[in-house]
Amino acid sequence: MDWRGWLSSVFPRSDSISRPLLTVLLVYSFSSQFLPIEPYLVPYLTTVKDFTNYQVTNFIFPVSVYAQLIFTLIMAPASYYLSHKVMIIIGAFGLSLTYLIAWCGQSLVAMQIMQVMYGFATSSRLVFSSYIFLLVLEEDYQIMTSLTQTVSLLSFVLASELGQLLALTDSSYEIYFIISLVALIVSCASTFLLPADSSSRSLSYLTRLGNPSKGWTATLKETWGGKSLKILSVWWALAFAGVSLVQNYGTTLFDAIDSHSKFNGHILAISEAGGSLGSYCAIYIDKFSYRSRQFIYVLGSLFMGIICVLMGVYTKIWGAYLSYVVICTIYRTFSCLVSVQCGRLLSNGQFILLFSVNNFAGLLIETLLQAAVEVVGLSIYSQFIAFSGFFFVATAIFITFSCIDYRGDESNKYVLTETGPEGILTADT
Repeated sequence: MDWRGWLSSVFPRSDSISRPLLTVLLVYSFSSQFLPIEPYLVPYLTTVKDFTNYQVTNFIFPVSVYAQLIFTLIMAPASYYLSHKVMIIIGAFGLSLTYLIAWCGQSLVAMQIMQVMYGFATSSRLVFSSYIFLLVLEEDYQIMTSLTQTVSLLSFVLASELGQLLALTDSSYEIYFIISLVALIVSCASTFLLPADSSSRSLSYLTRLGNPSKGWTATLKETWGGKSLKILSVWWALAFAGVSLVQNYGTTLFDAIDSHSKFNGHILAISEAGGSLGSYCAIYIDKFSYRSRQFIYVLGSLFMGIICVLMGVYTKIWGAYLSYVVICTIYRTFSCLVSVQCGRLLSNGQFILLFSVNNFAGLLIETLLQAAVEVVGLSIYSQFIAFSGFFFVATAIFITFSCIDYRGDESNKYVLTETGPEGILTADT
């Protein structure tokens, strides 16, 4: 068997990145997500650390949500001033410290600090996503984004299934932590092998007017100067918020339909496996999505809305499982495509600013929607109907914006220019 040919077919060749560097990127992507303890952190905190479910739900986990919201917004300036590589290194060590504190810490304050570190580490993953765009040529954006995201999701699947196996054999939680921390040590080591990026150009760009705040304002306007980029950024934020809510309440829906089902963990793993497959397939549908302009994303949000309706009205556990896997697969595929298309439309190369602000907007929308759901007090089935309404409204907004953008481009398709010695007017297409 020709293993080199097999590897070349599985990992499409990037003309702008070497095989050794590709290996480092994939090792980091895999090891940073290989955390068998993560799905079992709640039972560990309640059974071993003796925290109540109320403490975990109201005083520990919410800390990471607010921390992530703050850190996501400051990742862009931090990357400019310290460099992307430095932030990736700090994020890798921060994630290691997260699980070390969870293992060794005892007090409520220690667990809250652990969640702050987790929020920081989660936000730093945005830096890695944008850093890839600095390493490769534009024609390789999709390949590298799809490969790293595919490997990350596949790692999560394998770690989840390993955790399930350890749970079935009644293994000690120490084994979960040891395996997770070994993977994170590999992740930390791999970050030092990444090539350095220079932040001096970005920093001088922001401060060239002698006024840093004015530099930031000008950069923000220039980054989202294109109409198509603005529209795709709206989809990015809205889809992120909607699917995050579906994932947050997915296991609650499963429990409401069948509280005795023992397959929830496997379904979550399968959903990430579907997302991994979708991310990989994005390589091959990239050209089609680009030719379809923004209209392919209209279908994406419409399908997610329809699936949410099914989850809200079809009260069969396997139907809920299938719907959950499908919506996660659709989102991972389209999110992989939209991030690359936004990167291609970016005129000033400020990728981390793009990722940071778009994800912050998505987190903010998610937080507001979740607060509204809790205040209204909807049943779990009504919640998913409400989520479907959100996707349908997002679809209508996106259709409107896309049609306006399309008509604007059509009206500017032919531009009269004066050419030739006799000043004949010709049309440029």
